Amino acid sequence: MLFGFAIASIIGGESEPVPPTATPSKEPTVTCVPSWESIPSPDPQDGGSLLLGVSAIAADDAWAVGGSGDPTDPTHTLALRWNGAEWDLFETPNLGSVANRFNAVDELSPDAAYAVGKTSNGVSDTPLAAVFEAGTWSLLALPSDLSEGTLTGVAAIATDDVWVVGSTGDPVVGSERALALRWDGSAWERAPVIPAIGGGRSALVAVSALSADDVWAVGYHHNTPAVLHFDGDAWSRSNADLQGDLLAVTAVGQDDAWVVGSTIARFDGTKWSTWGSVRGEGTLGGIGAVSPADVWAVGVRSPGDSGESKALVQRWDGDRWSLVGGGGVPGSETLTAISTLPDGTVLGVGYRDAKGGRSTLVIRRTTCLGGA
Repeated sequence: MLFGFAIASIIGGESEPVPPTATPSKEPTVTCVPSWESIPSPDPQDGGSLLLGVSAIAADDAWAVGGSGDPTDPTHTLALRWNGAEWDLFETPNLGSVANRFNAVDELSPDAAYAVGKTSNGVSDTPLAAVFEAGTWSLLALPSDLSEGTLTGVAAIATDDVWVVGSTGDPVVGSERALALRWDGSAWERAPVIPAIGGGRSALVAVSALSADDVWAVGYHHNTPAVLHFDGDAWSRSNADLQGDLLAVTAVGQDDAWVVGSTIARFDGTKWSTWGSVRGEGTLGGIGAVSPADVWAVGVRSPGDSGESKALVQRWDGDRWSLVGGGGVPGSETLTAISTLPDGTVLGVGYRDAKGGRSTLVIRRTTCLGGA
């Protein structure tokens, strides 16, 4: 931001007022409007690729994960790494013979990242977890009794403190139950959520952690959105009288957190309340905060007359939520996740559908020089 200022002349060691006609007029405030651009991302040769999760620790170090091989039920897990200039494709493990997919990723350092998802041998889905260390992705053995279900969210606090959430059972027959596991560096420990979320159909879809005793998770119980908080000892259901689907959560501070989905809500330290609206009759599937006054959310707008869905990007500037424009791509496009850093880095991922099939989609924040 530029400010005008008055200049005094120094004559004989004394300041002399500048004549009014010589006073520069105050320059106008420069308004910086953030936007986004799509950046190239690779697709494996077998096609049908999509990205469902992203995590950045620096402007030149990020992971994006998803699947490839089938547009709707990928046969192979997919992991791409960003070096600040391009995305590199990494080899990833595939446990199932029919389907494999990463749903989320969280990076701790250049040598430590965690991804979760699901795998299948054709009978039912089974939870999948993997770790990146020593330059390689490898599977993390899950509890042997987790024979059915999926993992949808991960939040890494340290290499010996990693949260994953999802569900056990089969949602097709209504048997899914919310699940939360905690990795201590050598083994998984169950952190019971059913006492907090309630019996019957339930699932957790996303998790965000500020510390070992400040963890948020969102999902559903029957047809009602659910927000849970872990205080270091146990999960409890937060007082959140919200409507619609909740798909993502980000904790900004002890008394500041956001959830999005078909609605936008904010925690003020005491309660959750609706705070803004989703634009374009769309859905927001990812949210991240650069700062308390710079929060980004991504998703997809409902198809218009053309029948093509378009990326939805919204930003909270400390006062209101507004649409963020950018360069679209041919065909339909969907954004599924976002990662933000205090230096202003914003990376969003998803997929696009065009004549050539489904392919990965990555967007990056752009802004004017010296802007917000």
